[in-house]
Amino acid sequence: MDTPSTTPVQTGLFGTDEPVAAPAVPAPRPSGGWCRPGESGRPIVLSFGGGVQTTALCAAVLRGLLPRPERVVMADTGREGTPTWEYLRTVTAPALAEVGLEVEVAGHDLATVDLFSTKGAPLMPLYTRAEAGADGEPGQLGNFCSGEWKRRVVRRHLRERGYGPESRGLRPVEMWMGMSLDEAGRFRTADAGWITTAWPLAIGLGWDRARCVREVEALGWPPPPKSSCVMCPYRSDAHHLETKTHHPEDWALALATEAEVRAVDPDAYVHRSGVPLSEVDLDPSASTAELPCTSGFCFV
Repeated sequence: MDTPSTTPVQTGLFGTDEPVAAPAVPAPRPSGGWCRPGESGRPIVLSFGGGVQTTALCAAVLRGLLPRPERVVMADTGREGTPTWEYLRTVTAPALAEVGLEVEVAGHDLATVDLFSTKGAPLMPLYTRAEAGADGEPGQLGNFCSGEWKRRVVRRHLRERGYGPESRGLRPVEMWMGMSLDEAGRFRTADAGWITTAWPLAIGLGWDRARCVREVEALGWPPPPKSSCVMCPYRSDAHHLETKTHHPEDWALALATEAEVRAVDPDAYVHRSGVPLSEVDLDPSASTAELPCTSGFCFV
């Protein structure tokens, strides 16, 4: 397949005639590779995360800037923040229903593991005192929750509905990921040959995250909330504080989840300080970026 080049792209409400440089895409794994939106000829599945970028993907579909997907699927991790579900119920789902689309929720019961791997290790990228650096700062465990709670769950949901390898009489898919132009460095193709990956926001529309926000607001929709699990280690202090203040049920779930993990691994912590979340003096001005779980990264 050809390599993305600097060409004019469809730019939507706030577009200009200026060419947008399409991002470099990594060489595909031995898999379905990647494509521009709608190019594969396969049924399109929009992998919905509930945050800014995937909401912008839905907005682009509603405006006719992108082809209509066959399915829109969201994985329920069992611990997604309440604001994400409220926004889906009151904004995104009703708008998609008007064009005959439903956000299908792939249940957490499709995950084969929960907080721990089959070997008993935590799946989340928790901070750990067991691997502290030379400066005494906590180290960090690997990120396996994304694959187990989201990617594999969505794939199992699709397999139950007739999608999968053509060699088995199933239908391969084109999977749309909600990652914007400014996230191009983290693009990855799927490790399953029946999935061809597309990033329509970046390769197709040329939208960065700020542009996604503007396009969503141009429909008269409120800004989407940041989407992540309530106990996600990548959450900023400001996000934790918002949850603690406005969604006490989510905050209680975050504390309970951390306590459950720490009962098995006392060196593991949700907060980067290496202190139990219930004891952290949250600083809303702390400049900590929320990266992997605020976009389509968790689904890659």
